[in-house]
Amino acid sequence: MPLVKEIETLSRLRADGTLSDSEFQAAKKAILDEVPEAEEFTGSTPLGEAIAMGARCILPPLLIGGVVYALGIPAMLALTLGVTVLAAILVAEFRQTEG
Repeated sequence: MPLVKEIETLSRLRADGTLSDSEFQAAKKAILDEVPEAEEFTGSTPLGEAIAMGARCILPPLLIGGVVYALGIPAMLALTLGVTVLAAILVAEFRQTEG
């Protein structure tokens, strides 16, 4: 049973009078103690890695869109192609970091 549902069930039992406040708190603490500690996310990325990721994500769509536009394809189609390539690269990057 998901964590939230377990606590909601306990809350209903307390509201019904089946559990006292102290029993509710003890049961809730037992549930929360089973949850593993999350790693702290600092949110910082080394500058060089951020620049490399930006280059991997931005340069291919710019180059492809520019080449397609230079070949005489209308600007909107070239832009759409560039954005589509960017989206594909971002999805691939996300999946790679996801594991």
